[in-house]
Amino acid sequence: MILCAGVDGGQSSTSARVGDESGAVVGAASGPPADLVGEPRGSPRQAEVLDGVLADALAAAGLPAGTRLAAVVAGISGYDEGVSPAPHLRANAAQSLFVHDTLIAHAGALAGAAGIVVLAGTGSVAVGCDPPGSPLVRAGGWGYFFGDEGSALWIARAALRRAMWQADFGEPGVLERLALAHFASNSLRALQHAVAHGEIDRPALAAFAPAVLAAARAGAADACAVRRTAADELAALARTVDERLPPASLRLVSYAGGLFADEAFGEIFEDSLVLALPHAEIVAPLGDPVDGALRLAFHAAGLAAPADARG
Repeated sequence: MILCAGVDGGQSSTSARVGDESGAVVGAASGPPADLVGEPRGSPRQAEVLDGVLADALAAAGLPAGTRLAAVVAGISGYDEGVSPAPHLRANAAQSLFVHDTLIAHAGALAGAAGIVVLAGTGSVAVGCDPPGSPLVRAGGWGYFFGDEGSALWIARAALRRAMWQADFGEPGVLERLALAHFASNSLRALQHAVAHGEIDRPALAAFAPAVLAAARAGAADACAVRRTAADELAALARTVDERLPPASLRLVSYAGGLFADEAFGEIFEDSLVLALPHAEIVAPLGDPVDGALRLAFHAAGLAAPADARG
C-alpha cells in the first residue's frame, strides 16, 4: 500500500490526513498550532507538532508512527522557502515538502484550476494563478503585526480598538460589554494589561472574532461595521491579486479558512467581492487546505490525485 500525507499547519491548530493510492483518506488527526510566531528560528516546536499530528493520523489509520510514507506535504502559516527554517521531521517519508499554507488552500479549493483563493483564519492572505499551473501570485500574509487585514485576529483587534476608543469618550457600548464577558475581565484596562503580559495570546485573542460576528448577526451596529470592514479588506486582497494576473473577462474566486464557517460573514464577503471585482465568479471550495496538501502529496509521489481527496 502506498501512503501519502497532507498537513495544514495553521496559527490556531494543525490538521493532517493520510491517504492511500486509491485516494481514500485512511486516517486523520488534529493538534496545536504549527506556526513559529514568537519562537526562535531554531525552535523544535514546529517539527514536534507536525510529527505528533502525523503520528496521530497514522494511529487513526491503525498504523505505527514509523510507517513509510511516499510523500508528505505540509502547508505552514507564514512559511517562506529560503527564509523560514525547514522543520526536520522524524516521519519516515521518501519526500517531505514544506510550502506556504496558501499553496495548499489553493490546491484544495480549486483543485488545480486557475483562479484566486482568499484565505481567512487567524491570519489572512490571497493567492491566485492564471493559467493553471503557472506560478502563484500572493497578496497579504504579512503577519499579525504588519497585516492580516480582515482575519479573525484583525476582527478581534478592530472590535477592541473600537470599544477602547468609545471608552475614551465615556461611551461604553456593546463591544465593550461583549469583550469583558468573553475574556472574563472586569475592565478594558485589565484586558489590555492581560494582552500586554501575554496572558491572552494570539489564538485566544482571535477566538473573540466569532463573538463579534455573532453580535453582528444579532444586528449590533458596531459589530456590523467591523464585519463589513473586514470583508472589504479581504475583497481588496483578491483585487490586488487579480490586478497582477493576466487580464480575464471572468475570474474564479474561492475561499478557505475558519472565518467562512460563519455564513453571514461569507455573504457579506461576497457582496464586497462583487463590488471590488465585478468579473469574479464566486465558487464554493471543492475541498479544504488539508485536502490540498494531500493532493499535492499525491502529485509529488507520482500518483493521480482524486477530484476530492476527502474520505
